[in-house]
Amino acid sequence: MSYFRGPYSESCEGNLVGGKAKNLWLLGKKVTAAPVPPWFVLTTEAFTSFLLENDLTEASLTITPNSLKESTQTIQEQIMKGKWPQDLLETLNEKLSSPPFDEHGLFFAVRSSGTDEDSAAHSFAGQFESYLYQRGFDQISNAIKSCWSSCYSERVMSHRLECGMNTTGVKMAVIVQVMVNSDVSGVAFSRHPLKPISSNAVYIESVYGLGEGLVSGEFDADQYEVSRKDLTISQCTVAEKPEQLVQNMKEGGLVKEKVEENKVKARSLSDDEAKKIAQLMIQLEDDVGKPQDFEWGIEKGQLYCLQARPIVTLPPTCFFDKSAIGSQAVLWDNSNIVESYSGVTSPLTFSFASRAYEQVYRLTMLASGVPQNVVTDYEPYLTNLLGLVRGNIYYNLTNWYRCITCIPMIDNAKYMDTMMGVKQSVDPELDRVLGVINSSAPKYSLWTKLSLMLALIKRVYFIDSYVDEFFTMFNKYYSEALATDFEELSLQEQIKYVKHLYKEVLGRWTVPIYNDTYVMIFFGILKKLVGQYLTTDANEAQSLQNDLLCGQGDVESTEPTKMLMRIAEHIDTDGQTELKEWFVNNREEVLSMLADERDKKASSKSSSSQASSSLHSEGLRQRKVGKPDPGSQTSPTSLTPIEQAKLSVIHSIMTFLDKYGFRCINELKLEENTLHDDPGFVFDAISGYIHTKAYSVGDMEERELGIRKAAETVVSQRLSFPKKLLFNWILFHSRRGVRHRENMRFARTKLFGIFRNLFRAIGTNFVKLGLLEDRQDVFYLTVDELYTFVDGRAVTNNISELVDLRKREFEGYNKGLAPPERFLSKGACGVHFLFPQILDDLDLLKEQEAEAASDPNKLKGTPCCPGVVTGVVRVAKTIKETQNLKGEILITARTDPGWVPLYPMCSGLVIERGSLLSHSAVVARELGLPTIVGVSGGLMKRLKTGMRVHIDAGKGVLTILNDDEEQ
Repeated sequence: MSYFRGPYSESCEGNLVGGKAKNLWLLGKKVTAAPVPPWFVLTTEAFTSFLLENDLTEASLTITPNSLKESTQTIQEQIMKGKWPQDLLETLNEKLSSPPFDEHGLFFAVRSSGTDEDSAAHSFAGQFESYLYQRGFDQISNAIKSCWSSCYSERVMSHRLECGMNTTGVKMAVIVQVMVNSDVSGVAFSRHPLKPISSNAVYIESVYGLGEGLVSGEFDADQYEVSRKDLTISQCTVAEKPEQLVQNMKEGGLVKEKVEENKVKARSLSDDEAKKIAQLMIQLEDDVGKPQDFEWGIEKGQLYCLQARPIVTLPPTCFFDKSAIGSQAVLWDNSNIVESYSGVTSPLTFSFASRAYEQVYRLTMLASGVPQNVVTDYEPYLTNLLGLVRGNIYYNLTNWYRCITCIPMIDNAKYMDTMMGVKQSVDPELDRVLGVINSSAPKYSLWTKLSLMLALIKRVYFIDSYVDEFFTMFNKYYSEALATDFEELSLQEQIKYVKHLYKEVLGRWTVPIYNDTYVMIFFGILKKLVGQYLTTDANEAQSLQNDLLCGQGDVESTEPTKMLMRIAEHIDTDGQTELKEWFVNNREEVLSMLADERDKKASSKSSSSQASSSLHSEGLRQRKVGKPDPGSQTSPTSLTPIEQAKLSVIHSIMTFLDKYGFRCINELKLEENTLHDDPGFVFDAISGYIHTKAYSVGDMEERELGIRKAAETVVSQRLSFPKKLLFNWILFHSRRGVRHRENMRFARTKLFGIFRNLFRAIGTNFVKLGLLEDRQDVFYLTVDELYTFVDGRAVTNNISELVDLRKREFEGYNKGLAPPERFLSKGACGVHFLFPQILDDLDLLKEQEAEAASDPNKLKGTPCCPGVVTGVVRVAKTIKETQNLKGEILITARTDPGWVPLYPMCSGLVIERGSLLSHSAVVARELGLPTIVGVSGGLMKRLKTGMRVHIDAGKGVLTILNDDEEQ
């Protein structure tokens, strides 16, 4: 057996010597500027020999996850009590008795070197044991056993389980190295671990004495940033260092000692020492090909290399010099799309959305007068309008800009200002790319622009007719889909139906595009006129514009909430106290009755006719549906009045589910459960309205109209008759466009509900065929993968393993930090997405967020719906955290239409993301709820549930209050 390796060994395989020892061996080979203290390593074969000597077989070393603490403790005790194999004992004694380890007075560091430690894939830094200032055979041999034992510690095994690594057959090597009695020591990174791109610097931390106090986080350290380009010290932060760790001469190990007073606030490294360390780090990274994390020590002026490891959170060196990935700049942003696709999104939803955007915006270009040959040339950009960044959907704004520039009559400069934001400077490389895009955009003749202007005027004039035609088309295919049992179709028929909907519905989605243009034009003009005609105060202008747009009363997306409010009002005010008590106190019974009704409807195949009543043409004529009509259901004469009342409530909720059961939280994410799947949210909303008495639709509508009329009075008083005529004409078109926009968005939600059911049915067939374990697993595949599998073009038929791989990957995305809202990548995009630290360093809004957070008690956002509220906040990252709302101010990162039923239970709403035309803003205005959107400065980080705040939604200001403070 090969028990030992050292710096002069011909090879040091990682599986034999562990990650740390292999890195030490490489360090000695690569670095000549500083010596590595003498060392040798007991290989994993020495550990295996020790285990065999003590009958510690794989079976006896099995870790039980359910009793992790007990099983790891037992194994560690067995190792510490174990007996050394005689041949290993003799060889170790011989090593320690030979030069250079036999020199009198030497102390040794004994360090673990796990085969998975300091690897490029995993880091166990700080989890294995190290023992310093060991001397004599007994101390050293005991420390070696302690290192072996540490690979079976509870925290190490827990980490292995979390990383999906094996807990059996664990191997451990142990390094024995001559101690460096450091005067100054520390760590260095060949690239700043938090700013690897923006700083382009070597990062160094240093303390007096031994570096263990720094590594453990016990001591503050001096910090240096040394330019990789010219070795100048670009930044130096000196910490107070009143203590240091030194050798305990009496008892062994380490002891704290006070630092001389004149050195406490002084730099621990000179410029030359810092530059020497930086130069060594740059050389080491160049030789190894990966950014390095390096521990060093200086004793009597001599710099020593103690150990090095790759920085596993950063990409290889070739990423930074662009030799492998290229340098083309791409701007990514999710500030708008996050409302539709919040958080980590499934592969199927992303592929579906990406294909839909490509198809719809191809239609946009053609409808805007872009010639077919130009559209064909722009296909690569249309295909890549969206990106998936660590599971989150983003706009590729660079490609959006490319497509926008080829559309006649679009003001590219204004679009760019809107896209980039007035406070943000443009990266020079991006500025160059956008300049090239702009200069190469198609040029159109005056006649072409005039023709398109006439076409635009025609669309504005006939927009209502176009919208009616759109809904006639949409309702035809929607009702057809509702009447189709997708579960009864074969895989081939299901895929054919998917393609049918893509062609016949998404392929004719031009009217929503016309209307979006219509809204953009008139909304922009309205904003300009409010600022010019009515007030020069920006906050007042914003608030006034919002007030003029609220209270329209015919926005279909508010109807689900109003219907639930009417049901709650009936339960609370129909005179039967027993009915109310039964409903609010028997959640499970109500849900069970709903499940029974759902099963009856499914068996009788009668649900389709009731669901079709939610079509647009019917919806606008049935606004008051929702209040239960006890006489509308035939009940057996044997039922008591209270039983009839209960059944009436159940039937009313079923009517709601028939009309709106396709809705859900994150309703454009196809993988999400709907209200049909889990009506618990419906129950909670009704119950919440009852508890808070927030169910009067009439009062809410009256409040909205009051806000609107007050704003209209301002217009009437401040404008002359000619200006009033122009202003009201623009206002009319703005209101009409916003109303159409919301109603067509609601149609989009319905369509996504159909696609959701279709893909679920495909998943059911995959389960029947033994390809998947659960039908929901289909959402870990892409649309193209479904197509190619059915058509016989799939590059892999092992569907289940592919799904398992994606599940693990996306679970990691869910656990990790979300990527920044806006960032700029340069080169192959996917490489950037692999490393969260890279994305964080590329954050373009970081400085803006820091500036917004400069006032510890104030946050500023965009006014959406006016109102002044002082109260307690409920901070909710997910919908589950909103249960039992009772008039608090709701604070959240983002919302989608599925959150709307919560609004009547809130006294105010503050959303970190969003804009004036986002769904949250439109519905909040309709409901008259004081609302602020687009809040900078770390809203979700700074506020906690139970804190008191004052919001002035008209000005977009949130003030954090002390417990005894009122506004």
